[in-house]
Amino acid sequence: MKRRTLKSLLGLICALSTGIALNTAASAKNLYISPSGSGTDGASWSSAWQDPAKIDWSKVQAGDQIILDGGTSGITYVTEFAVPASSVVIRQATDKAHGGQVTLKGIYPTRNLNSIGINVLGSNVHIVAARRSGIVLKNYPALAVSLKTNGNSLRNVEINGITGFQPYGSGKIGGVAFGGFNNQFINCDFRDCVYGAVEKPVAGARNLTVFNNCTFGSNRYGYWGEDGSCIVGAKTATGAPSIIYAHHCVFGPFVNYGIDQGNNHLLISDSLFLNARIANLNVTGNAPASVRVAGCTFYQKQITDGNIVPKAVGGLTQNTIATSGSADVKVSNSIIYGGVVKVPATQVLNAGNNIQYAVSGNTVALAAQMTDPNFVDKDTLQAAGTVATFVPQTLTTLNFDPAMGSAASGKGSSFDRVSDTVAAYGPMYGIPTAIGGP
Repeated sequence: MKRRTLKSLLGLICALSTGIALNTAASAKNLYISPSGSGTDGASWSSAWQDPAKIDWSKVQAGDQIILDGGTSGITYVTEFAVPASSVVIRQATDKAHGGQVTLKGIYPTRNLNSIGINVLGSNVHIVAARRSGIVLKNYPALAVSLKTNGNSLRNVEINGITGFQPYGSGKIGGVAFGGFNNQFINCDFRDCVYGAVEKPVAGARNLTVFNNCTFGSNRYGYWGEDGSCIVGAKTATGAPSIIYAHHCVFGPFVNYGIDQGNNHLLISDSLFLNARIANLNVTGNAPASVRVAGCTFYQKQITDGNIVPKAVGGLTQNTIATSGSADVKVSNSIIYGGVVKVPATQVLNAGNNIQYAVSGNTVALAAQMTDPNFVDKDTLQAAGTVATFVPQTLTTLNFDPAMGSAASGKGSSFDRVSDTVAAYGPMYGIPTAIGGP
């Protein structure tokens, strides 16, 4: 399948992702965190601080790297901490004796219902794992990460199980809250979060956040019917440009919304949307908010079995794309299969070269006609009765590449199988008829 990108987006992402730029002064050093350290000065494994919350930040300078011990088979730190310094790297160890998975876990039970796993207060802070999911943040009551300064990044980090404190998740915020300028999430995986990433732009300042090669999804059938919107855009304008870029990402399966965008700007390229329970892409904002989608695949297996009643918070309308009709939304070089195009009759989203099939609602908003994309795994993806028997995890193992000779060749996402990038995820059993689903 020919690989495409939104040219201006890819150029920016490449410029932003060429490397981690830090002030590497001559005095820059490695500092260490390990439960087996003495906790004296962090200068070696033997004198390592025993927990990230015990870092003596007066000893940390610009350019320093803080190395997290993962042992030989993984270490869990029950902790939360702030990063007041700038121009530092927090990194998973890479040597054999210390390079196991690092898990940072919320403190339960806790009286601090606003608990944040990592609160980034400085700028140019980089949290880097040696491999995908090498660092995992899980089970924090409010947030895994707060990132509202500039020039920061998370790479190869997994955010898991952020559902809000009890009762009923009423304290929910999300896996990460992001704002500020030139922040990046690279090769990150979001699982089982009420909200994966929530935009909290800095008022009056330029805000720019990039999600590159990230996946968002759920392994279970909901936390009080609210597991999980992948990216939630700000619903109020910021008074200055606020932009979210998503490139080569997967949204779903079994989430409420893929992207729920509000009153700011969104650019999406080369991404795959997999059967959100309410909408793959939901745009509620007003002008001058804008959304540009290029080279994406939207798969939404619409529920047609009258015996299956979709039930969840807000109801399941099985939209693939829904808009308020007020924001400027354009879609090009994309494949849209199934679901409802919930778009006002007066709004045209088609920016050219789209392929759509088996959609209902505004059937001319994205393309003039229906054309079967002929996915490689068409027999499974289009099978009658799929909705009643489908195991959502299967969606991450199926091939969404158009077959050779298809009219959709060269369009849609370059993701063939999600499981080529990450381990298959999604509920592993059939869909309960009480709640419906993909």
